[in-house]
Amino acid sequence: MRSFQRKMDRRRVSLLALAGGLLTLAGCGFRPVYGTGGADGGVNAMEDLEATKINVIEDREGQVLHNLLLDRFNPKGRPTKSKYSLSVKLDYTTVDRGTQIDATVTRAELTVTAQAKLVAFDEVKLFTSRAVSTYSLSTSDYAAEVAKQNALDRSLVLVADDLRIQIATFFEKRRLLKG
Repeated sequence: MRSFQRKMDRRRVSLLALAGGLLTLAGCGFRPVYGTGGADGGVNAMEDLEATKINVIEDREGQVLHNLLLDRFNPKGRPTKSKYSLSVKLDYTTVDRGTQIDATVTRAELTVTAQAKLVAFDEVKLFTSRAVSTYSLSTSDYAAEVAKQNALDRSLVLVADDLRIQIATFFEKRRLLKG
């Protein structure tokens, strides 16, 4: 009987702690970046992201990043009236990392860097995002090329996610500072 009583006491303490945590979070002024509501009548960073035109990015990798950014900024399709403009310059480098005794390279590191320029509110804001991926090099040329392409695609996804977070944070901070 005592073990049952202890379990019930632990559950009560856990529920009280959870309720206290929720009350604390509600009173601190927490607002989700992508949510609706708040002092500004429901305008949020997602609406600003949706009103951003993403300019064409050069090369195949640039087009992949362009499509990833479109999916993250404009899930409902391209904006009909864009208020902001985003230009991105993409660069990537590969460095050999793993070498064997006979100087055969077995591992490579791919670094993707994106420099984004957002024109918003009559000002230009610069953002930089970088992602590093590694991949194995095979004796087969095809397998090595597929591994490199996979590493590049993974890095582009990380860069797109990072740029979305940085730009959404910029919009939200600007909104909070303006009041």
